[in-house]
Amino acid sequence: MPPRRGRGQARSFAPRPVPAGGGSSIGTGARPRSGGGSTVGRILIDGRNVQHALARESGGSALPTSALVARLRAAFSPPMEVELILDGHSGGGPSGRLAPGFTVTFSRHASADMVIGDRVAEALRALGPAGAWSVVVVTNDREVRDHARRNGARVEGTAWLADRIASPGSRPARAGTGIGQSRPPRSR
Repeated sequence: MPPRRGRGQARSFAPRPVPAGGGSSIGTGARPRSGGGSTVGRILIDGRNVQHALARESGGSALPTSALVARLRAAFSPPMEVELILDGHSGGGPSGRLAPGFTVTFSRHASADMVIGDRVAEALRALGPAGAWSVVVVTNDREVRDHARRNGARVEGTAWLADRIASPGSRPARAGTGIGQSRPPRSR
């Protein structure tokens, strides 16, 4: 029987390899709870798909990448890992690891759909079928959705993300205090 962890011992997770291209890899860090009560460790966002969907909803033009990044950072916080994946080259726009738990990746010579597919397949290999369920792909693209589901990831549409961006402060607050371990003080 393996030894039990003591109260002060940290939970260990598999190391997170960094791919040769400098992009982000599927992490297995802490998995916060999402609104539905299921665990989410990583969110992969089909950036251009989301930009166009948000523009259609608002009746305006596509949201600039820097504005989308700001809204996503407000909607998601660490330890959740969010990767915004965009087609093409950065062209001077924000890219790389911008903040803890937030990365912007440009697909360069491939399509964002292919990069998302690779990330999901990598999650399946690294985490197994049960662990791949902790990856959420945000897209309205049918092929990307189908591929993600076949590889064990969950899929949310851009409407889900638009709701989350529109009201990041309306989500239920975590129990506990804002200081320390996010646990309420012990009653004596």
